[in-house]
Amino acid sequence: MDKKCRIAVTSMGRDLKSRVGPIARSPYIIVFEGSPDKFSVIEERHIDARNEPGVKTAETLVSKEIGTVITGTIGKRAHEVLSRAGISIKGGCKGSVEEAVRECAAGRLADCHGAKYAGNVEFS
Repeated sequence: MDKKCRIAVTSMGRDLKSRVGPIARSPYIIVFEGSPDKFSVIEERHIDARNEPGVKTAETLVSKEIGTVITGTIGKRAHEVLSRAGISIKGGCKGSVEEAVRECAAGRLADCHGAKYAGNVEFS
């Protein structure tokens, strides 16, 4: 699968109705493979890590050859890991995973060019 076609959303739950969560504290990552209908769920094991859980999650995303990450908050170090790997970051998102993917596919989510500590993109 082409890296550009792989979109990952950090999520508070395992399904598309779940809320988008922060990269460091989301228990799940939902990975879409070229279409909103084809997805898999990764259980994120780093959320309880004492040191840099966001960086560890970012490293997981790099290893999965993700092209775009949609997340709530993202710290500076996690942002740097993803940026160095050439991954597009859509940060500051709130709402459901389903809404976030739809907004991303429509080109309505802006790239995040630095750390985002407070969500600011609300879906209707």
